[in-house]
Amino acid sequence: MPEGLDEGGWLADERLRSRRPWYLVALALMIGSAVVHQALIFVAGLLALALAVIPELWYRFCLSGLVYRRQLGERRVFFGETITLRLSMENRKILPLPWLEIEDEFPEPLGLRGGRLSPHFKPRRMILTSELSLWWFQRVSRRYQVHCVARGVFTLGPVTLRSGDPFGLLTREQRIEQLDTLLVYPPILPIERFGLPSRHPFGERAAPRRLLEDPLRVVGVRDWLPGDGLRRVHWKATARAMTLQSKVYDPTTTWTLALFLNVNSYTNPVLGINPPLLELAMAAAASVAAWAIEQGYAVGLFSNGVQAMAEVDELPQSASEAASKEAYLAARVHLPPSSRPEQFPRMLEALGRLIPYFGSPIEQLFLTEQARLPIGSTVVLISTAAAVTPTLIETLLQVRARGHAVALLLAGDAPIEASGLLVYRLGAEEVWHEIVAQTTGQDKSQQEAMAEGGQRFILA
Repeated sequence: MPEGLDEGGWLADERLRSRRPWYLVALALMIGSAVVHQALIFVAGLLALALAVIPELWYRFCLSGLVYRRQLGERRVFFGETITLRLSMENRKILPLPWLEIEDEFPEPLGLRGGRLSPHFKPRRMILTSELSLWWFQRVSRRYQVHCVARGVFTLGPVTLRSGDPFGLLTREQRIEQLDTLLVYPPILPIERFGLPSRHPFGERAAPRRLLEDPLRVVGVRDWLPGDGLRRVHWKATARAMTLQSKVYDPTTTWTLALFLNVNSYTNPVLGINPPLLELAMAAAASVAAWAIEQGYAVGLFSNGVQAMAEVDELPQSASEAASKEAYLAARVHLPPSSRPEQFPRMLEALGRLIPYFGSPIEQLFLTEQARLPIGSTVVLISTAAAVTPTLIETLLQVRARGHAVALLLAGDAPIEASGLLVYRLGAEEVWHEIVAQTTGQDKSQQEAMAEGGQRFILA
């Protein structure tokens, strides 16, 4: 910044320069009062001096010593919950503030009670406006209720502070890059809510905890026995021992469930995306994962979508555009099956941050991951029915041929040909609207208005 300029830069300097004539007027009036011996002219000079000094004094120091804090009751919440937002303003100086205006950016998809929101030029953003006055060394706090009526990662801030002199002649503005992130998980419901039976939805199990062997985890070798297949032969050990040796696998007593979530709404990307159906699919994925972990499964989650590390104003419309937003986006969802206690929170984190945009073909994900799954795993595809292609059905049949149980959970009413596969219908958009109404209390008209506002920036 050039020497002689304050925080306001050239604009602030010009504002102060434009007020220099007030000092000349005040000086001229005082000198004139001494010449003509008129007290009223001297008083007018004092008033002119006050109009020159007071606005400049507040302009220079009104925002110094001002502390703004934003506190969220929770940083991670479930869909439909309500948390407290606390805003605190403190004036740490002798100079009082006759007026202070605060404009804090707020996510449009979330609901707010107790505050005043106004439109913002940024998509999917609103402005939370607060107006107050602060005396010297005074602190004021205000509380609002935030309704988490949308899944995703949301950013509050930055904030703009605006204040000035008591006459309103000069206004000073400061932007504070203070950001707070809120992550909203998808709703978790009983699997019966999605049309799945509560007992054995993906087939009968011979025993509660059947003993299996994981072919990907070799713990040793032994002599070959009749009945051992060629895949079990350890050829390097056989060459060293000059006799047939078989691999010894690490036994596992946990059933494995692999969830594959398809974020594509249609087979043709030109048709855009269907937010209600995708949110229904994500809610089903979270609910099935919760049920499976409770039943003792080792659960994994894979998706062809990307995760958001921070809120993105406009969703990417292609893979190349997503790559350009790498500062905001993380890698695709890839959580191998596990029964550890931290697995489910990791899955909720991934589902909460998942962005429904045009992902890569889900068939590629199956080809990459199916060979890494233990034999006997249950593979569940969660997708919209309109995104299921004959190629995808053929891929699922190949997965079943490798010894895996396969099931489809489909959102929407689009017809498909999936003979030989277990198919569950999650329902259409009305099912998601009912879930939202039961969870948040919003009626259908409010949901449709919010959906239309979101689609302006989501659809191509």
